[in-house]
Amino acid sequence: MRILLAIDSSTYAQRAVEFASNLPIRKPIDFDLVSVVAPPMMVDTGSMSMPLDLGAFLDVETERSKEAMEEVAAKLETLDHVHSVHQHVPTGPPASTIVGVAERTQADLVVVGAIGHSAIERVLLGSVSDYVATHASCSALIVRSPGSGNVPVELNKIMLALSGQKEDERMLAWLREMKLKPSVEVHLVRVLDRFTFYRQDLRQHASDVWDSQYEHAQSQILDFETQLQALNLNTETHLVEADHVGDALVEYARQHGCDLTVTGDSDSGMLTRMLLGSTSRYVLRHAECSTLIVRADEGQAESAPNRQQQSVVGA
Repeated sequence: MRILLAIDSSTYAQRAVEFASNLPIRKPIDFDLVSVVAPPMMVDTGSMSMPLDLGAFLDVETERSKEAMEEVAAKLETLDHVHSVHQHVPTGPPASTIVGVAERTQADLVVVGAIGHSAIERVLLGSVSDYVATHASCSALIVRSPGSGNVPVELNKIMLALSGQKEDERMLAWLREMKLKPSVEVHLVRVLDRFTFYRQDLRQHASDVWDSQYEHAQSQILDFETQLQALNLNTETHLVEADHVGDALVEYARQHGCDLTVTGDSDSGMLTRMLLGSTSRYVLRHAECSTLIVRADEGQAESAPNRQQQSVVGA
C-alpha cells in the first residue's frame, strides 16, 4: 500500500504522522512524505509592499523542511511494516500541491492532519485538509485529535457509516486490509432518514416504503456483520432512525468514543469529489475523531507490481 503523508512543523501534522505510522495495515507500506514550501508573494514594509527575495526564502524553508522530513523518515524506516520511504519537498500552494503529489505517486491513501478539535474549528476545517479530502482521487484520512488533544496510538473503536450503496463494499475491503486486534470494536451503523416531509395523504404509502427500506437495510447490515465476523472481528450493529443522517452518525461516534469514522464517497468523479456527498462532508467537518473517506481511485485499477516499477516523481 502506498500512503502519502503530509507533514509540516505543526502539532496537527505530527499527530497525523503518529496516527499513520501506527495504522495496522497488513501489506508493507510505501510512504511518500510531502512537505510543501509555500512562498509568500509580497512582504509588507509598512510604507509599501515590495517583492520578497524568494530565492533566499525558498532555500531556507526548503532546507528546514528537508531536515524535519529526515527525522520523520528515519523513524518510519525503523518500523517492520514499512517497505520504503520517499521524500518530496515541492514548492507551491500546499493544498493543490499535496493533491498533485498524490496523483503522481499513485497513492492509495493521503493522510493530512486537521486543525483543532473545538466545534468551530471542526466546522471550518483547515483549508488544506478540506481541499485534500474533496479533491484527492484516492482515499483520504483526516487525522483529528479528540477533546483530550492526543491522537490514540491504537484503534479501539471504529465506526463504519453504511449507506446501502456500493461504497459499503469498499469500506469492507479496507477493513480486510487492516490487521486489527480481536479486541477492536467495529460498529456497523446505518442511519435511515425519516420521511418527515410527506403530506398527510401520502403518509400511508410512505409507511409501506419505510417498512420495506427498513427490512432491506436490516438484512444488509446483518450480512456485513457476518462477513466481518468471518475475519474474527468484534462487531456491533446499529440501525438508527433520524431526521439528519450526518448528525446521527457524528453523535453516535461521539457517544461511543470512536477513534475512527469510516465513510464512503458515492462516486470518484471530480464533480462529486468537489461537492463531496452531504453526509460524508458533514461527518468530515463535525466528527470529533479522525475520519477516513474511502473512494475507488483511478489508480487502483493498476496492479501493485506495475505500480512499484514506476518511478516516484519527486519535487
